Amino acid sequence: MTARAARWALALAAVYAAAFAVTRVLWWAVLQVRPEGIHPLVPAGLPAFMIAFAVFFLPLLYLFNSALLGQRLRIQPPKLVLYMGVTFFCALWAEIGADSLFVAVIGRPCWTYETWPVHHGFTSGVGTLMWPMYGFFLYGLHQAIDGNPRLVFLRPRWAKAVLVGVDAMLLEVAANAFALGGFGTWFFHYHAPDLLHFTTWEVFVPYVITAYVGLSLLHAVETRLPHVPTGAALYAAGLLSLWLV
Repeated sequence: MTARAARWALALAAVYAAAFAVTRVLWWAVLQVRPEGIHPLVPAGLPAFMIAFAVFFLPLLYLFNSALLGQRLRIQPPKLVLYMGVTFFCALWAEIGADSLFVAVIGRPCWTYETWPVHHGFTSGVGTLMWPMYGFFLYGLHQAIDGNPRLVFLRPRWAKAVLVGVDAMLLEVAANAFALGGFGTWFFHYHAPDLLHFTTWEVFVPYVITAYVGLSLLHAVETRLPHVPTGAALYAAGLLSLWLV
């Protein structure tokens, strides 16, 4: 094993150990806040859930990427529209495809959405908001990595894919903690119990693979197609595939 590979392995092990500890603390905290237990979110609660989700996470995502960059993140609206549309469309079908593959290979899904489930719970109607927000996060992450010379080691596409795999799992922990603490419900739950159903090691490799493919597609689209029409068209295609397919 090369020194670089060893450092990456140690870093991933440290992240997993931290997630192992944090999820147990979070579950204990949820039980203190919600002694009545966990319950499904009623449809009437969806608007409040989605508004609170955006209000809570959007500033955090912006501030996180600004901190990585070392200065205030500047937004280029056309490129942001592209990132949000591509991310929504690709992530939607990646969720459906990956979870379907888990069912075919091991006989159960990797995850199930509990809030506004769609397509057998492989994805969720909340994705119409969540995935464009994640596109906003990816946009900022790219700006931070490309603009901060201290992050040059993250510029290769494979390194970005590994980073996306890690940060996706950490964001999942945060999203479920938000849903459980604020609304007394799972946003989604993972079937493997290693990280108390907030997320799981099982999803890391699929995330890295789909992230690499998605980042490659995003780069190709970004350099060849008009940003706003492409982003808007892919968002519309995502809406159609979510509700009509």
